[in-house]
Amino acid sequence: MSSDPGVIIAKRSLSLSKTYAIVGAFLAFISVLVASIPSIMSAFPSKQIPTNNETGSLTFQSTFPLVSIPLQVFAAIAFTTPVLLLYVYDKNNGVLEYFLSLGMDQGDIYRRYLKASLLLAAGLLAFEVIINFGIGLVERANFTLLSLNAGIVVLIALPVVSFVALLMMAFSSLQKQRVGSNQPLGIAIGIFTVMPAYIAPLILPSIAVFVDLFLAITILILSVVMYFLSSRLISREKLLP
Repeated sequence: MSSDPGVIIAKRSLSLSKTYAIVGAFLAFISVLVASIPSIMSAFPSKQIPTNNETGSLTFQSTFPLVSIPLQVFAAIAFTTPVLLLYVYDKNNGVLEYFLSLGMDQGDIYRRYLKASLLLAAGLLAFEVIINFGIGLVERANFTLLSLNAGIVVLIALPVVSFVALLMMAFSSLQKQRVGSNQPLGIAIGIFTVMPAYIAPLILPSIAVFVDLFLAITILILSVVMYFLSSRLISREKLLP
């Protein structure tokens, strides 16, 4: 049995609350289904699928996979929410106070729960990417497009999970004492930051890829900056019961 703190926290979080993990897995399934819609429709020869939109800049086959990107990110956020709930649970039950008594600071504690979140997110993303590639290869989809979509998903999802983790811990004083009784404000902010990736393929498909890349870089920078500022942004007294 692994003694790595991040692995232990990940396992404990799934034991504490399976509801969000199930929701995350369901969203992952929906995102894979959305990405596969062009391939499914192409199996019906009677249906005429447009190869280009009106501007000629993005094909029908590429629009749906782009729409699936934010859905996959939302799935990762939902799947890692049990870690954030466990953080509140541990704070209320004195576990974080015990960590402080061992000589850890706020940054050390944050990194343990962050690692658990990233482990769960990486596992779900690996599942999504493998399934998307599998379906794409069977349907002979564009390998470059598959690789681009997979890369964008990872570039957005992991920084967003990091961003949400720190926001939730910083806003933990807004949580009610009973675990899961209040939707974390950090999660809502994290979802809001990803919304342009959902809207762009539907409203401005010609620049959707660039919007996604810009969003990925922006969130990555924010998450890295906040990672190094974690000890300052997380108040020590907020870790006490």
